[in-house]
Amino acid sequence: MKLNRAELRKILYDFNSISNRLMQANFEDYNIALLKFIEFIKNNKLIYEYIKECGECDQDLENEFKEISGSYGRVIFSLGSLDEEEIRNVFAILNYIVENDIPIHRGVAFGYSNSRSFQDKVKGFNDRVVMVLIRHIERFLTKIGIDMGVDERVTYSITVESGQVNIASDNSVINATNTINTIDYDKLIQLIDEVEKNAQGISEEDFETLVSSIDVIKEEIKSANPRKSFLKTAILGLKGLKNTAEFAVAVTALIQFIQPML
Repeated sequence: MKLNRAELRKILYDFNSISNRLMQANFEDYNIALLKFIEFIKNNKLIYEYIKECGECDQDLENEFKEISGSYGRVIFSLGSLDEEEIRNVFAILNYIVENDIPIHRGVAFGYSNSRSFQDKVKGFNDRVVMVLIRHIERFLTKIGIDMGVDERVTYSITVESGQVNIASDNSVINATNTINTIDYDKLIQLIDEVEKNAQGISEEDFETLVSSIDVIKEEIKSANPRKSFLKTAILGLKGLKNTAEFAVAVTALIQFIQPML
């Protein structure tokens, strides 16, 4: 599939949103949130191909669910030891819950928390099962973003094969000149490009903060009434990033450019 960095960011943002909703779902609404999570994955070609390339789950899920539900907390799911096993097994388990509308708080999740609270049992299941899949997908998308480099106007052809991601640039670049809200938007993009160019080697966690902070800045600058609190939060996020001196200089220049709007 063809994708540029801006489109990848939207996928990552949407995935994080749907994942957060599932992780915070009330136990009575859990299956609805899980259905939306599974449908999002199945409708996103990049993520779904990644999961399918990890192979087919070979567990007898019908018997697994019967055994775990009837164990009253003594048995939990085996997710496997390899990354590919965890990915395909967790996805298959969650998909089985959705297809069979299983209320996990009444049996399946008992072994994931000693608390008597249904909500705590669902939280334990989320932390020890669902989060495993979420982390694998987040890392997969983040690595693609790193491999794409710094120019988000370039479109890439991305294929997933046998667990390997192949990224190729088609050299399509869209040039545009914009001035928004008296702010030189092209200048802003240049400064952001400079930050991203010097972000090589940044940790995955800091990369996520960098991406989200820049997304906020772009969206707020486009707005007729940019929200100062959002911009200040984005700036605080940028200030907390650690990298080279060149990176710090680029971040400072970007912050100074935005400062008049605060």
